[in-house]
Amino acid sequence: MHLPDILAGPILRRTESKELYCWIALSKPMEARTEVFAVQQSNDACFLERISSHSETTLVKMGKNLFIYLMKAEPAEGSFPTGQLLGYNVFFSDGNKEWHLGDYQMLDSHNPYSIVYGDSPLPSFFIPENKSTFMYGSCQKLHGTGNDALIKGDSLLTEFWSDLQVRPSSLFLLGDQIYADDVADPITPFIQSLGEILIGKKEPLQDLALELDQKYSTKMYQVNGRGELTKELCGFTSRKAANHLLSLGEYAAMYLLSWSPALWQAAGQKAAIPNLDHLLAENKYFVDKSLQSDKAFHTKRKEYEEQSKSLIQFAASTPHIRRVLANMSVYMIFDDHDITDDWNISADWMENVWSAPLGRHSVANGLTAYWAFQGWGNAPDSFSAPFLAVINSRLQGLNYKTTPYENWISAMWTYANWHYTIPSTPITLVLDTRTQRFYPDTKQRMITPFLTSRTNGPNLINKDAWDQLESSLNESGWQEGEPLILLSATPLYGVDLIETFLKKIVLPVSKNIPKLQEAMDLEWWKFNSRGFHEFHTRIAKWNPSECVILSGDAHMAFALKSEVEFFPHDKRTIHQYTSSPIKNESFRGLANLAIKGSLFLSNQVIKKNITHRYYDHSQLLSEGEPSTACIWKETIRHETLENGFLIKTTNNIGLIEFTGCEINNSFL
Repeated sequence: MHLPDILAGPILRRTESKELYCWIALSKPMEARTEVFAVQQSNDACFLERISSHSETTLVKMGKNLFIYLMKAEPAEGSFPTGQLLGYNVFFSDGNKEWHLGDYQMLDSHNPYSIVYGDSPLPSFFIPENKSTFMYGSCQKLHGTGNDALIKGDSLLTEFWSDLQVRPSSLFLLGDQIYADDVADPITPFIQSLGEILIGKKEPLQDLALELDQKYSTKMYQVNGRGELTKELCGFTSRKAANHLLSLGEYAAMYLLSWSPALWQAAGQKAAIPNLDHLLAENKYFVDKSLQSDKAFHTKRKEYEEQSKSLIQFAASTPHIRRVLANMSVYMIFDDHDITDDWNISADWMENVWSAPLGRHSVANGLTAYWAFQGWGNAPDSFSAPFLAVINSRLQGLNYKTTPYENWISAMWTYANWHYTIPSTPITLVLDTRTQRFYPDTKQRMITPFLTSRTNGPNLINKDAWDQLESSLNESGWQEGEPLILLSATPLYGVDLIETFLKKIVLPVSKNIPKLQEAMDLEWWKFNSRGFHEFHTRIAKWNPSECVILSGDAHMAFALKSEVEFFPHDKRTIHQYTSSPIKNESFRGLANLAIKGSLFLSNQVIKKNITHRYYDHSQLLSEGEPSTACIWKETIRHETLENGFLIKTTNNIGLIEFTGCEINNSFL
């Protein structure tokens, strides 16, 4: 396969008045820089005025055929203008000649693969002045069910690209930007071969699993062959790990296929999504014991065909996805599927994976890819020279028995600076709820006054990490009394009916069946009462005028408001808006009807859209009105959505608007 020059991007990343960053992935090294222009509109025509001067580009060679560029542009004078339409272009050079995005037909509005809107000659953006509108969402899986919700975001920009009163300025991606553990059979051969092409060689994963040939009938590179391997040799607990990403090249390939049509085009549908019979004929598909019967294999064949259709549908959406990512500042944070399902869900999980050489290696690969594709552009200055040196040592070579290799593993597992602030209006603080957890030595009390059982749910952010978040917030220039946005991949509040079932039925059982915690993802904020209390305590200390939490993860969209009262007199309001999934509908058919019907009855009959909760001096989080003195109490009200229900279960993307003290939210 001939690789195109541009593998993915451009993606506009961190954007503020004094500098902005643009990310792009190329298949070969070349000089690259970005320039910024003011876009003036007159008589249905657009005129450009260059307003940037200095451009600085940092290049990271991920592999023989994968080069990641992060380009910084600074204003020619003072600062970039606010409340005005701006555009940018990326210029390339080989030392003899120079060309730009237009030479790849990316700026031709008549080209179906264009990254511009309307009459704009360039991908465009703006820095909001007073009013701010953001899109947000999570959970985008290549073969997920339903249409990708970013297509709706693309349609919104198509209609309002020049109307800065309506057009959103930023996109917040709140986790599971890729599904590393849940990879469809039909795309697996392409991802594996593409990963080797990008890096330039096959990663010798078998050297980290020496018992592979002796104990297992499957091969590491067979489709449908990694389920048992990742469980036994990595310590992973995903229930859909038959094609789990393991190598750095595989993680990179998944990102490129998720964000750009370039490699889908280059390969063509037949090469990217092979026929099942072709894989069987070449012994590239692992047929395990569960598929021995004709009926079972017929079901597997049908699933393969359905996944193929979903992948073809996703490939058709990638031009829209790329255009959205190119035309507003994009900020990201991981959740578990970016690395593996259940990532860091418990202390036992961490110990088991760390003790497995292939497991700790694969997690480090996933985090290295996360840094290159997501983390780096969020806050480039937050990554120190020693951290970048460790990354580069990993990319320059791979010898499992060297000190640089061990340093890389350790750095990826212990890095504590994935959180960051966004220079938005209001300022946004992005939480890392995955790598800074605290696992109590003794099991914490359950969230109910009627049960004395305790749960081992993790505290999603430990005290030191909260202190770091507070320092970052102060350094951002945010002041007490100003509004504040928090991005938490995991919602602080869930839907009460679902949480009630989990806490009263599932959690007591999980005390005696620890594996149930992983099976049911029992790691929400609410399942550790002290962690939930610490969240409220920090918000009370910071004292924002309005606190808005944007979250994902739940595979449903919902909105709520909590009135919190700290005794004796402190009061505040917390708004939470949860948008998920972008593409991965989980509740369909009877399951969808059942959950919506239950929630509808809960809302209309039982009036359970209102929940009372309090935290007492025995450090117990309880529901209902307090009968004795407590530290704080809250009243949570779920909003009824446009569809008449408390939740939306179809693919969606959130759209939130801040105008002074007014907050308007909807789900596209």
